[in-house]
Amino acid sequence: MKSVLAAASMLAALFCASLPARAQNPACEQETSVVTLPTKGGPAYGGMQYPRSAGLGLKQVALTFDDGPNPDTTPLILDILDRHCVKATFFMVGIYAERHPDIVREVAARGHTIGTHSWSHPNNLRHYSPANAQSQIRRGFDAVETALASAPAADRERLAPFFRFPGLNDSKTLIGWLGERNIATFSCEFGADDWKSISSAQVRIRALRNIAYVGRGILILHDTKPRTAAMLSGLIEALRADGYSFARLAPEEGARALAAAAPDPLIRPVRRADAPSEPGATLGAALKPSLEPQTALQ
Repeated sequence: MKSVLAAASMLAALFCASLPARAQNPACEQETSVVTLPTKGGPAYGGMQYPRSAGLGLKQVALTFDDGPNPDTTPLILDILDRHCVKATFFMVGIYAERHPDIVREVAARGHTIGTHSWSHPNNLRHYSPANAQSQIRRGFDAVETALASAPAADRERLAPFFRFPGLNDSKTLIGWLGERNIATFSCEFGADDWKSISSAQVRIRALRNIAYVGRGILILHDTKPRTAAMLSGLIEALRADGYSFARLAPEEGARALAAAAPDPLIRPVRRADAPSEPGATLGAALKPSLEPQTALQ
C-alpha cells in the first residue's frame, strides 16, 4: 500500500511541476541535433544487435521511447523533454495510438519523431505466421497514421518509416519484408532496464553506466513507466554535466515518399490540404481492434 501511495505522490509531483511547460519551451536556444538516416532497402540500426549504428558522434545520445502512448506518463515525459530542450523518437503501439490519438498528435506537435512498434506488442512476433506477423506491423502503422489524419501536414510527416520489434525479437524474414517496403529497423546501443520492477534511481544508474561504457548511441526507454518519468530529468542533467549531447533520429529527405511508393506499402504519402486526393483514398481508414496484447508489455 505504501509503495502505491508513493508512486501516486511521485506522479502528482511530476504532473504539477510540468504544468507550465505544456507548450514547447520558447527559451530553447537551439533544437536538438538531428541525425538523418537512410531507409532505402530497410537497413537495421543499433549496435546491440546489428553491425550498423546510427552514426551518432562521440558522447551523443538519441533518446527513444517504446510502448506508448500512455495518458498517465507520456505527457509528463513530453513536458520534461520540453523543459530540457530535447527531442526524441517514440515507437508507438497501435492499440494505444488508436485509444489515445490526441497524445499521438501531441507528440508530433512537440517536434518528435514517431516510429511504430507493432499493433499489440507480441514479444514472440518472430514466431507468428508470416501473414499474422505482417498484419501486426501493418496495423501498427495504420493506427498511428489514423491518429495523425487530422493533424497539420508537417505533423503527419513526423511519422517516419521506422519500426522497432517488440522485445527486440526480430527475424531476418521480417526485416527483409520491411526492407522491401523501405522501412528501417531499429534496435539500440544500450538500455536502462526501466521495464523491470526496479526503482527510478536504479534506472538512472543503469542508464548512465551503460551509456558511459559504450560512449554514444541509441538509448531505449519506455514512456509507459512512472519510474522512467521520475528519473528522466536527472538523467538528462547528469549526461549534459558529463559532456553528452542529444540527437533526434529522423529519416533522410524523401524517405517517407520512397516508402509510400513501394509495392504494397506500409506508409502512405502525406497529402497537403490543397492537393487533390485520389479516388477512394481514405487517409483515416484502419482495421478495428480485435485483440489485446498477448504478453505483458516491456
